[in-house]
Amino acid sequence: MTMNKLLLILATLFILTGCEEKPFYVASIGNAGSLDGPYSMGEISVADVLGGGGGFGYGAVNGYPGASADIGRMGVPKHIEGYWAKKYPEGGFQYYYRISADIDSELAEKKIRTLRNYYQFFKGKTGSMQVLVERERVRIFYTLYCSPSYDDCTPKPNADPNHWVEKAPESVRNVVVLFDGKGEMSLTPFPDSPYEN
Repeated sequence: MTMNKLLLILATLFILTGCEEKPFYVASIGNAGSLDGPYSMGEISVADVLGGGGGFGYGAVNGYPGASADIGRMGVPKHIEGYWAKKYPEGGFQYYYRISADIDSELAEKKIRTLRNYYQFFKGKTGSMQVLVERERVRIFYTLYCSPSYDDCTPKPNADPNHWVEKAPESVRNVVVLFDGKGEMSLTPFPDSPYEN
């Protein structure tokens, strides 16, 4: 093999390696909310592909997007785990829920990248990860907070060929759904849950 061929092969490998998309941080704000009245969000955590994650156990929540907190720097999610409880209007808990589930991180990353490249003019890249409960159903949304009343949220042509971008519940903001699953339900607290005592 000549030196020129070897250099060509090495240059090609270098270019291909440089084009590989690397893991990235996607959110610094977290929200936790509900669609059917008041809940207690106990210990709920979402792990990411970078070895970190965020906690969404914000206590009492009601409505969407619900409580908000700084979650530092969070990457594409890969696992959700935690507990929540449905409250009686007069106090106390009606039902208890828990979940431990993997998230398809490759699909989640594709959806996040789609939303981050969706808008023609809006340049916001500070994302929010949102955990939303409705009885045993739990969803994780990702949004960039483009608000049509204040921002130009016009999409680029053919920006979402898979139709992943949708309106958030009871909102005009766009989200992508990174996870939609069901946890377990119980009439009594789960062992080792924050509600056990």
